[in-house]
Amino acid sequence: MVRTPEQRGPVRSLVQLVAVTCVVAATGACGSGDDPGPARAEGGRPLPVVVDGLDRPTQFVPLDDGSFVVAQLAGAEGDGTGEVLLVRPDGEREVLLDGLDVPTGVAVTADAIWVAQATSLDRAEWSGPGGPVGALRPVVSGLPNNGRSQGSLTVTPDGRVLFATTGTLVGGAPAPRSATLWSVPVSDLQQEPTAVAVGAKNAYATAVDGGDLLVTEIGDARVPPPDLLVRFPVPSPTGGGAPVDLGWPSCRPVGPCPGVVEPIARFAPGSTPTGVVADGDGVLVALFVEGRVVSVPAGGGEAATVADGLRGPHSLVRSVDGAVLLSEHEAGRIVRLPG
Repeated sequence: MVRTPEQRGPVRSLVQLVAVTCVVAATGACGSGDDPGPARAEGGRPLPVVVDGLDRPTQFVPLDDGSFVVAQLAGAEGDGTGEVLLVRPDGEREVLLDGLDVPTGVAVTADAIWVAQATSLDRAEWSGPGGPVGALRPVVSGLPNNGRSQGSLTVTPDGRVLFATTGTLVGGAPAPRSATLWSVPVSDLQQEPTAVAVGAKNAYATAVDGGDLLVTEIGDARVPPPDLLVRFPVPSPTGGGAPVDLGWPSCRPVGPCPGVVEPIARFAPGSTPTGVVADGDGVLVALFVEGRVVSVPAGGGEAATVADGLRGPHSLVRSVDGAVLLSEHEAGRIVRLPG
C-alpha cells in the first residue's frame, strides 16, 4: 500500500528511529546484539543495569515478586516476531506471548496481560508468574494507524486501561476513531471504549499523577512542530462529558486555541517523547531520538537533562521499591535512573 504524504512521519517506526539515532550519535555498534557500553546519568555517573540481553524492548511492568513483564520487538518491526517475556528475579526468562505485531504497550492487571499491537488492543488471561497464559484475544480490533506504532498502555487507579490511536486525515478531518486517547474498563470487556481525549496526532506515553493525566504527543510530520507534554485532570468514567481536546490538526503547531489544552512542556521537533512518569515535583520524559531523559517541573517549564548518551530511551516506570526504571530500546536493557 502506498501511503500519502500525510501518513508519512518524519521517522516511520521504532526501527527507523534506531537508524537515525545511530547515525546522529555516530555509535559504532547499533542493535541489541552488540555491547552497548555503560548507560550514564548527567555528569557521567554509570546507571545500574537491572535487566540486559533483551531484543528491542518497549514497555515493561515490574511485578511485586521482583519479576518483569517486558514487551519487545524481537526482530525487525515488520516481521511480526514481537514477544512478551517474563524475566524472573534470577534472570530466567519465559516467553508468555509471541508472534506479536509491534507490541509497543504492555500492562498487567490481576487476571490478565494486555498488549497494544499495531491495530488492536488485546488481552490474555494470566494470574501471574507460574500461572498458565490464556489465548490472546482482541478487546478492540481494527484500530486506525497512520504508520506509527500506537504507543504504551496505562492502568488507571479506577480500573481502566488507557490506549491511543494515531491520527490520520480523511477529507481534511481526522479519520473515525483516529487521533484519540481511549479508556476501556478492566472489569467489563463488553463495554465500548470511551474517548478520553481527541486531537492527538501521535499520543504515545501516558502516566497518572494524582488526579491528573500526563500525555506525550509526537508532532505532525507535515510542518514539524515541537513535541509536547500535556497535563489535564483524569476524566471520570461516568462523567459523560466531552473528551479533552489536544488540538490536532487545527491548533498544532499554532496556538493557543480556545478549548484546547496547552502543553506544560515543548521539546525539539523529532525528539520523540516515548516515556513519561511522575517524579515528585517533576515529570520525567524519555526523548527517544535525542537519547536523553529530562525532568520537567510538574506545573510546566524548561526541561533539565537527567541522563544522556542513552540508546533509544523508551519507557519510564516506577519500580516496586520506588526507583525509576528505563528501557533502552537499542541497547536491549532496563536501567535504573538516579534518584
